Amino acid sequence: MYKGKFLSAVITAAGSGTRMGLEINKPYLEIGSKKILELSLTTVTSIEEFDEIILVIREEDFSLATEILSLFRDPRIKMVAGGASREESTYNGLIALNPDSDLVLSHDGVRPFASRGLFLRVLKEMETYKAAISATKSKDTVKVANENGEVEFTPNREFVYNIQTPQGFDTRLIKSLYKKYFESEAKITDDSQLFEFFDRDEPVKIVEGEYSNIKMTTTEDIIFAKAFIKGER
Repeated sequence: MYKGKFLSAVITAAGSGTRMGLEINKPYLEIGSKKILELSLTTVTSIEEFDEIILVIREEDFSLATEILSLFRDPRIKMVAGGASREESTYNGLIALNPDSDLVLSHDGVRPFASRGLFLRVLKEMETYKAAISATKSKDTVKVANENGEVEFTPNREFVYNIQTPQGFDTRLIKSLYKKYFESEAKITDDSQLFEFFDRDEPVKIVEGEYSNIKMTTTEDIIFAKAFIKGER
């Protein structure tokens, strides 16, 4: 419970390693002596406020995930199968939540370096907002181009953020927005975009993220992660 509210977590780890050309799915790659998903779950399970933790994985990875979960023996964790897309996987996690869930934090299972403090900062903003997302200010100048790769304009870097997870939402609201999404032709790349399409009156609060909170997407990310782990020792 968090401030008297039932608190849930949805951890998505249902993607594949195709962009890296891997034979094994990314959550089960080892960084140092631990698998990526194990690192993510170590942080999430350390947060006592979570009443339930829904882990969304590919059906074919159930045995790999079960092996990792045996290290935790945490009764709050429940596995569900992912869908054909990131959005479907997230929604599968949402509909598996306890009906009493008030707040939910969604997190990419392949962001193993999100700190406990980051989760708690997002939660703190959830006391005021119905949507709060972690993000870092862009270090680079960003250009917006047209379909021909020609620069159209340069947004003010002061207001440009790189969006991360965890992201926190009012459970009933995010579920209702996802229902609208699946009835539409909209395309999103993160959950908070649902508010831009379907509930622009509800503000989405940006929470200071962490530059080390990278998503394991490319081979270079894995190299960075291994170096980061060595640096922590």
